[in-house]
Amino acid sequence: MSAEIYLILSGKGGVGKTTVFSNLATSIAMSGKEIIVIDADLAMPNLGLVFGMIDAPITIHDVLAGSEPIEKAIYEGPHGLKFIPGGESIEGYQAADPSRMIDVLDNLKEKADYILIDAPVGLNEDVVLLLPEVDHVIIISTPDLISTADALRMRLIAESTDMVIDGAILNRTNVHDENGAIESFGKTMELKILAVIPDDINVHKAALDQIPLVISNPDSPASIAIRKLAAQLTGVEFIPDTRKSGIFQKILGTLGFNVNSNEGQN
Repeated sequence: MSAEIYLILSGKGGVGKTTVFSNLATSIAMSGKEIIVIDADLAMPNLGLVFGMIDAPITIHDVLAGSEPIEKAIYEGPHGLKFIPGGESIEGYQAADPSRMIDVLDNLKEKADYILIDAPVGLNEDVVLLLPEVDHVIIISTPDLISTADALRMRLIAESTDMVIDGAILNRTNVHDENGAIESFGKTMELKILAVIPDDINVHKAALDQIPLVISNPDSPASIAIRKLAAQLTGVEFIPDTRKSGIFQKILGTLGFNVNSNEGQN
């Protein structure tokens, strides 16, 4: 097996990238696929909080410093998901050599079906270094004007390196979308919208409990959107409970999103 590698980006903080990332990764693991997730935010890692793993003894910092092999930095998360946490110490950050991430990916490719990389906010040198090494790039944004502008800059910079962006995940959307923000985002970005995730009151509680939402509340609106995206990316069938379809699904249908089928899956 040779893993498909996804790099997940965002143009700014506060768009819910880590929340979407962790739940997408968990959904892929729940489908029976082998997945490794990497917290590649070397300065401000957050994935450990989501997975309830703080102060791991060996982290990506140690691996990138050359002091520990990658195998010792892999921990098991929900549903067999493999997780490589970021380090918290300033000393570890200073010792880490980001260029070693290429060797890390080469080492992991044959150990999983999918590798998901949670990148730092923005598009710094560490992220640009990874672009030629990954198979897919996805941008997570919210539909507000500032987030859209930052996401557009991300797309243009990434494409200047000849990397094609697979599409965008639009998070924290308003179910009523009175101002047409979803449609406006798609036109501005000129990108395929892979998923539209509604604002969901259940997300905050799941974060406090340090349990991925797709586990604690798998039928919540945001969970259903993320689980459907995981099915789309992996080709695993997902059949939504049509009894729970509501105004949000109807609005997406009017915008041309196919919310009740697996059309477009690999």
